[in-house]
Amino acid sequence: MDVFFRSVVGKLWMTIIALFALVLTIFSLLIVQSFDSFYTNRQTQNLQDLAEGLSSGLSASDNTQGALEMAAAFGVVHHTGMVVLDDQKNVIGKSEGKGLPSIPVDDLLASPELKLGEALAGQHPAPKRIYLQVGANDQKNPNASLQLIAVAVPMEYSAGKHGSVVMYQAMEDFDDTVNEVRFLIFVVGVLAFVSTTVFAFFLSSRVTIPLRQMKETAHRIAEGDFHAEIPVRTADETGELAASFNTMAARLNQLVDALSKEKEQLASVLRSMVDGVVMIDAEGKIALTNPPGERFLRDWKFEHPDEPAPLFPIYQQVVQTGQEVTEDIPLQGRIWALVMVPVIDREQIRGAVAVLRDMTQERKLDKMRNDFVANVSHELRTPLSMLQGYSEAIVDDIATTPEEHKELAQIIYDESVRMTKLVNELLSLARMEAGHVELFREPVELRPYLERIQRKFTNLARERDIHLLLEMSTSHNVVSMDPDRMEQVLTNLIDNALRHTPGKGSVTIRARGDKTLLLEISDTGSGIPQEDLPFVFERFYKADKARTRGRVGGTGLGLAIAKNIVEAHGGTIGVQSKMGEGTTFTIALMLQSKTK
Repeated sequence: MDVFFRSVVGKLWMTIIALFALVLTIFSLLIVQSFDSFYTNRQTQNLQDLAEGLSSGLSASDNTQGALEMAAAFGVVHHTGMVVLDDQKNVIGKSEGKGLPSIPVDDLLASPELKLGEALAGQHPAPKRIYLQVGANDQKNPNASLQLIAVAVPMEYSAGKHGSVVMYQAMEDFDDTVNEVRFLIFVVGVLAFVSTTVFAFFLSSRVTIPLRQMKETAHRIAEGDFHAEIPVRTADETGELAASFNTMAARLNQLVDALSKEKEQLASVLRSMVDGVVMIDAEGKIALTNPPGERFLRDWKFEHPDEPAPLFPIYQQVVQTGQEVTEDIPLQGRIWALVMVPVIDREQIRGAVAVLRDMTQERKLDKMRNDFVANVSHELRTPLSMLQGYSEAIVDDIATTPEEHKELAQIIYDESVRMTKLVNELLSLARMEAGHVELFREPVELRPYLERIQRKFTNLARERDIHLLLEMSTSHNVVSMDPDRMEQVLTNLIDNALRHTPGKGSVTIRARGDKTLLLEISDTGSGIPQEDLPFVFERFYKADKARTRGRVGGTGLGLAIAKNIVEAHGGTIGVQSKMGEGTTFTIALMLQSKTK
């Protein structure tokens, strides 16, 4: 019930009923009051005229007794009581009228409202309402009263003698009429209440049904159904509201679509960015990241599991200063350049956006460019110095015996070969990096091919007390590749593994994979430092010279050449290493193979 009175139907019904009850009450009071005044004035005037007429008739009649009898009969017809008094207030005639209740005449004559004295003095007082107690002898209703309209008029009943005629009427007929009017108003009120209720419910239903539809449609829109519409059935304000609601829903749908497209475009831009992007909200929490940014946070958590990301201290600095902050962060052997700027909304900082760029390659390439001439000079200086020194020894006849001459000549030859190899590798690498790699592909049986390469290093491995193993677990039996170029790659990797593996260690040549052919060269050597892993395939890049253990190191170009050869085959080469546990170089080739 409480829900009903809180609804639009209940409120409208209560409003209409309250308004109708107020109007009906005011109308009832006014009509009863108006009817009371009209009836009272009318009855009073009639009684006054009747009393004046009887007084004139009694005064003009010679037969006083006959006139009184006729007046009494006239009063009976008009339901009017009459009392005729002489100048001493003695009753000389009386008639109680037909249908009138028993009236205490003495009390009536003694009533001050009657103004009997004025009438006896020849004046004509106006009729008055008089209330008489008639229940003195009634034990059931001792307080009963009677309402009368009475008037006293002067009368000349004999020559020179003046009396008075008192006439009165009961107000019961009037009360009955008023009660009848009130009952009629009550009946009209009940009928109006019923009809108003029906009208109120009919009218409210015409209003509430569209409102319910709007409510249901609003719920559907809130749940994401922006194509929901309200049927427009009328041309009034409700129909206009429904049409406006449909227009609002359509524009909201367009706005949501536009926002969705803009969000998708922004997400696509963020995903396609090479730089990492991290957005921090006003509370210092990460609100948005792209894949490079997530990779940075993952690497930081891996390297510093117990430390918070460096973005938060920098964010505090940005909030305090309100200025852009730039900083370099070393992480996992890489150098990240961070730029964080505040996000300002209405002169208030609402967060910050950090852009992370991997500057490792740029920094290292800059260093390598600066060191390139020094590296080439360093690589060429030793053989050139030895060539010059031993040549001067021969020219100056320092070598006295043929054996010494032969030894010096052999050193000059070895150094010239080394220098020629360096120059050839430089030229070969330059051609490869320029895209001029010429491959001669042919079908190669994988197992015999790898066994032949294994046999080439068997004696060297035996001399160094290293186990050289071959493992085959692939469905590729015949592959298409340039055998000479790929042998150059494998030879370089196996030679490096043997040089950096101590005695009693092992070097494994492994071929595995089904869809992709994976060639792995694993050793149990000293490993490569973590900070050197990203750069082992760069030109002239060498790790710690102590890893050569006193042996002659390479030129620093072998792995760079190997990478170019593998990429020319459409493959990739990578490295994994842990200090003191060993290193694994992996070559991945997407090749079409045929099984025998």
